[in-house]
Amino acid sequence: MKRILVFGDSNSWGYTDEDNGQRYEKRWPVLLNQELIQKGFNTEIIEDCLPGRTTNIDDLQDGIHLNGAKVLKSSLLSHSPIDFVIILLGTNDLKVRFQRSAENIADGIKELIQIVFETNSGSGSWHDQNKSKLIIICPPALGEKSNDPTWLNFEEWVGGLEKSKQLYSSFEKVCSQMGVDLIDANQFCQSSSIDPIHWSKPMHQKFSENLANIIDQKIKL
Repeated sequence: MKRILVFGDSNSWGYTDEDNGQRYEKRWPVLLNQELIQKGFNTEIIEDCLPGRTTNIDDLQDGIHLNGAKVLKSSLLSHSPIDFVIILLGTNDLKVRFQRSAENIADGIKELIQIVFETNSGSGSWHDQNKSKLIIICPPALGEKSNDPTWLNFEEWVGGLEKSKQLYSSFEKVCSQMGVDLIDANQFCQSSSIDPIHWSKPMHQKFSENLANIIDQKIKL
């Protein structure tokens, strides 16, 4: 069995652009597992996804527990053995209160990569010195509505749209330097026109289908 840990935020937790924060039962990690099983793989998806989670910065407004770097190592070890770790973070770092550039956010991803590299969470027993394989996913750009002053949460995300469009370039530099696989979610995923931070339900299906085709090849390697 291949065990895959998804470490993400609200878009991986299942917060969609409707239902007022009800967790979507057909969120993409659940669908990804179904897609991989249909392809003939024996997989288990482990979900560690939290709305509001940042890469590596304390959120003094909503709680420092949202700092992904502070909990990643314990998550890796508690769920080990893990064959693959998928990290999809960076969207919440775009909030105005953090004053982060795309490069700053990529540095946050770099810290998460280093944590995975330094943690023996891979196959084998608790005492084996094996590492998990890592895949970074760059989140899709925010929806255009995030630039609309009439949007309810506009003030919290001012400038986020332009920075979100710069994330892939910054992530690519870090992942290339660190020798980590990077997937650009913009290639097959778009944020909602209703809620520019989150995804529609059909988008979860589309995302999982495309991601399964990529993961398929990586599992075979």
